[in-house]
Amino acid sequence: MESFRETAPSRSAVKRRAQQIEDLARQMLELGDSEVRRLGWEAPLLEALRLARETRQHGARKRQTKHLAALLRRDEQALAAAEKYLDVRSGRRQEQVKDFHQLEQLRDRLCSDESQEEALHEILLLFPGCDRETLAALGEDFRTSGDRRAYREIFRLLRAGAEKGRP
Repeated sequence: MESFRETAPSRSAVKRRAQQIEDLARQMLELGDSEVRRLGWEAPLLEALRLARETRQHGARKRQTKHLAALLRRDEQALAAAEKYLDVRSGRRQEQVKDFHQLEQLRDRLCSDESQEEALHEILLLFPGCDRETLAALGEDFRTSGDRRAYREIFRLLRAGAEKGRP
């Protein structure tokens, strides 16, 4: 009896895992059709997902989501594929947010009197395709007149430089 207790998960652990799978099923409802096709799920899972998406009433939708979660609990491969896909998708999103914040910080530093030169230097190291004179002029415009158009234009130029790629 000792070995069974050591290997079997507790009731609470089983319930936590079931709740995680149900949360994953809710996230799957948000995905587009092209994203779902990449998962390579079989017909019963795809049908359950389609039905849950089409159901509009709250109680019925909740029931369909629980049904999808139950099917996922039975199909380890489909569950693993969904978890992996959502992890990768979440990682990409976090990377985009991080890059966006970096561009905002560079723009703010470029628009401040104290750190303009070092910000310009860092921008040109990170994004060699950016035009130094244009960025400096726009930064100066913002500092002297407070022109928000220049502020937005700096961000557009930085984003374009980031999309061209880093060295």
